[in-house]
Amino acid sequence: MSAPVVQGRLSAEDVEAVRSLVHDVAVADGVGPLSDHVMLHLPRGGDEAVRNLLVRSDDGRLLGYAHLDVTDVVAGSSAELAVHPAARGRGIGRTLVARLLEETPDGRLRLWAHGESPGSAALARTMGFARSRVLWQMRRPLADALPSPKVPAGVTIRTFEVGADERRWTETNNRAFADHPDQGRWGVEEVLLREAESWFDPQGFFLAFRGGALVGFHWTKVHGALTHDHGDLPHEHGHDHAPIGEVYVVGVDPSEQGHGLGPALTLIGLHHLQSLGLDEVLLYVDESNTNAIRVYERLGFTRYATDVSWTRGS
Repeated sequence: MSAPVVQGRLSAEDVEAVRSLVHDVAVADGVGPLSDHVMLHLPRGGDEAVRNLLVRSDDGRLLGYAHLDVTDVVAGSSAELAVHPAARGRGIGRTLVARLLEETPDGRLRLWAHGESPGSAALARTMGFARSRVLWQMRRPLADALPSPKVPAGVTIRTFEVGADERRWTETNNRAFADHPDQGRWGVEEVLLREAESWFDPQGFFLAFRGGALVGFHWTKVHGALTHDHGDLPHEHGHDHAPIGEVYVVGVDPSEQGHGLGPALTLIGLHHLQSLGLDEVLLYVDESNTNAIRVYERLGFTRYATDVSWTRGS
């Protein structure tokens, strides 16, 4: 086994090796080891400022991978990692974390664990990390009846127009999530990346307007489907589960909050996903966002899985 190799953008060969590793880990653990953001940027080798750490066997097989983002000078660097199921128990995870700490500019590191596995928690604690942030994945069956959305008076709803709505959506999103550590600093390029994905469907991206001002939105997503036609949806290559919908992003401009627009937009998206013949829908929410959790629970969502951020350094 080699020591971790640190490099910038990945070659096409390395990208395929990481994809294969991610697939094997997801099959073994039941949850993907890398975030949506990392996987979206992976096809082009990752972002220029990102550091990729790779551990290979003596015969060149990828045994471990870590993604390190050092661009957040406020919250500190963040990382995610994956170790092949057949290579666990050899200290690869500990080796990767130690090298990640060496690579951080100021010694601070946020380490994300997707799924709340005892092994990840033990590794983090023994290396001096403290549990700092928790994301819930919540799910709801779509076979159950849904309430009708109650859109506030004076608000109109239409779907997203590619090439016309990117900038205004980004501006509204950043106002709605101004205090959010991940969602509140998006640029138009983040939207364009997602528009290039096979799952992107503007007919499932709902915008709310008061007059000419965009005041809210619900962007839905379908995992594991190649088409957005109504009715049965075929499995996408690499997914071993039936297609599942996602409440990808729901946001309301601060000027419109407190008037019931958020729940209305959530229901509009849920009705859309239900119309596609999907069986289930998921969403992610911070454990600390108790108001949002209560809204989702009233809509029939229950906690399904947990992602944990472990932090080291002040």
